[in-house]
Amino acid sequence: MRTARAGCLAAALALLSGCVQMPTDGPVVEPQVSDAADDVPGISFDPRPPQAGDSAADIVAGFLEAMKATPISPTVASQFLSEEAADSWVPEQQIITYAELGTAVGETSVRIPLSEVNRYDDRGAWQRTQDQSVLGLGLALEDGEWRIDEVPNALIVPESWFDDSYQRVSLYFFDPTAQVLVPEPVFVPSGEQFASSLVRGLAARPDDATPDVVQTFFPSGSAEGLAVPISSAGIATVALTGDPDAVDDETAQRMLAQLVWTLRQEPRIRAVELSIGGRALGGPGGSTQVNLDVGSAYDPNGVRPSGELFALDRGLLVSGAIGAFEPTAGPLGTADLGVRSIGVDLTGARVAGVTDDGADLLVAPVQAAGEPTRPVVGAVDLAAPGWDHRDRIWLLDRGAGRARVILVVDGSARVVDVPGITGRSARSLLVSRDGSRLVAVVRGPRADRVVSTRVRQDAAGVVLGFTPVRTLPRPTESSPRIRDIGWRSPTAVSVLSDITEDLSEVRTISVDGAPGEVASGGTTRLRGPTRQLVSSPVDGSEAFALAGRAVTSLTRLERSVPDLARGLTSLTYVG
Repeated sequence: MRTARAGCLAAALALLSGCVQMPTDGPVVEPQVSDAADDVPGISFDPRPPQAGDSAADIVAGFLEAMKATPISPTVASQFLSEEAADSWVPEQQIITYAELGTAVGETSVRIPLSEVNRYDDRGAWQRTQDQSVLGLGLALEDGEWRIDEVPNALIVPESWFDDSYQRVSLYFFDPTAQVLVPEPVFVPSGEQFASSLVRGLAARPDDATPDVVQTFFPSGSAEGLAVPISSAGIATVALTGDPDAVDDETAQRMLAQLVWTLRQEPRIRAVELSIGGRALGGPGGSTQVNLDVGSAYDPNGVRPSGELFALDRGLLVSGAIGAFEPTAGPLGTADLGVRSIGVDLTGARVAGVTDDGADLLVAPVQAAGEPTRPVVGAVDLAAPGWDHRDRIWLLDRGAGRARVILVVDGSARVVDVPGITGRSARSLLVSRDGSRLVAVVRGPRADRVVSTRVRQDAAGVVLGFTPVRTLPRPTESSPRIRDIGWRSPTAVSVLSDITEDLSEVRTISVDGAPGEVASGGTTRLRGPTRQLVSSPVDGSEAFALAGRAVTSLTRLERSVPDLARGLTSLTYVG
C-alpha cells in the first residue's frame, strides 16, 4: 500500500513547501478574557482535521498546521496519522521548534529541511540548538486515504508560535544537601495548562542533572495526567497519585516547598492544597491550605541576605548605598591592608579581599574586630571572589592565561578542576548563591565565550566535580570581547560588551543556554566607556553599569544616579 499512487504523491509534494510554510486554513477566534481557570489568553486556533480525498501533501501540511492548536492539544494532529501511529505517538516527549521550513523531498518517505532548530525535553527544558535539521515523515494509504504512519515523538512547531504559546519559568528542585532550592529554567504552556505543567515537571528530575546536582521530593509518576484547578479564591488543588504512607513528614514539607516556590509564578494562585493518594499534606501548624511564604528557609538567594552595597573607599571597606556609604568597623574598614577587590558573604557579615598584587586572599569580619586570615597565598592573578549559601568562597586565579579555580571551605583552600575553564584564558567567574552553577568568561583568539557548568556535590555538600561546560548564546552584532558579567536572577546573567568605541550593550541571557532574551533584564544600549556591571540575582534589586565614576541604573534608566566618589572602587552586592 505504501507504493500506491506514488506518482500522484511526488507531484503533490512539489507543492508542499508553500503549503506548510504559509497555512491559512482554520478558524481564528478572539475569546472573551475572564478570570476563569479554563480561559486561555490571546488567540484560540482550532485547526481543520483531514478531509476526504486529501493529497499526501495536504496531509503533511495539515499535520504540521494542526500541531499549532491553541489551547495546545494533539487531538486534531493525531487524526492525520495512521491508526497504529496515532496509538503510539507521544508528542509530550519533546518539543522541536524551527524558524523556517524548506522544500520537502521524497515520495512516501518525506524529508523536510528545518532551519534554526531548538529542542526541548518533556518538561520544556532547552536541550540544544541546530542550524539545520531534517524532519522525516513516512506516509501510507489507510482505507484509501493518505495518512502519516512514521512520525517522531515530538510537538513540531514554528519558533514564533512557541514564543507566543509558552512561558519561560523555573521549576524548583533541591540541591543534594536538601538545604536550598535550585531553580531549573523551563518553558511551559500558557493559559489553562500552565499550573498543571509546572507541577508535572516537579515529578521528573532534569534529564541533564544527576542526583549530585539536583533532586526532587515528588514521587516519580505521581503527577502523570494531573490537572490543577484554581478556585475563584486563588486556591490551587494538587492531588497526586501514589502511596501516601511512603511520604514522611520531612518529605512532605520539602514537597510543599518545591510546590509553593514553583506555583507562585502563577499570579492567580494565593495558596495551595497538596495531597497524595487522598491524604492531605499539611504545612507548618498542620493547616492543609498552605500560603505562598512556605519554604522561605530554602530561598536560593539565601536566607535573609543583605541588600547593601559594599565597596573600597581608598582601600577601606565601606557599605551602604551609592552616595551614602559608611565606614565598616572590621579589619578591612579600619586599616588599609592593600586590597584591590572584594566579595562579601550573603549575610554581609564577612568579607574576602584580594591583595593588590593578586596573590593572596584575606578573609575578615565586616563589622567585628578580629585578625584577617589568609586561606590563599601565592596565586598569580586572583579575580574578585564569590560566595555561595554554604559560605564557600569561589576564586578564579587567571594565572596569565592558564586559569585555576580555587575553592575555600572552612578556611581551607583547594584547587578544583573545572573542565572547560581550568587551563583556559578565563577572565571572570560567577557562582550562583544556591551553589549549583558556575558561569565564566573564557577568552578565545578571536572572541570571548560565556560558559556555564553545574556543580556536582554529595549530600554533605562536598564538591565532587562539574558537568561539561555549556556555551551560552550571544548576539552576533556585539563585540567579540566581553567586558563583564553579572547575575540578574538565579537563572539569568547580564553580559556587557562593546558595540563601538562609544556604545556598549548589556544583554541578559538564560544560564542554561536557551535562546532568546530574558524579560527581567532585556537589552540595554549605553553611551560611553562602560566597563563594569554591579548586579544581584534578588528580584527588585537595582542593577548598575559603571563607566569610570559615572553610574547608570539598568533597572530604571530614567533615574539620575550620582557619580561615585573619587577613590571608590570594587562596588559589589553580597555573593
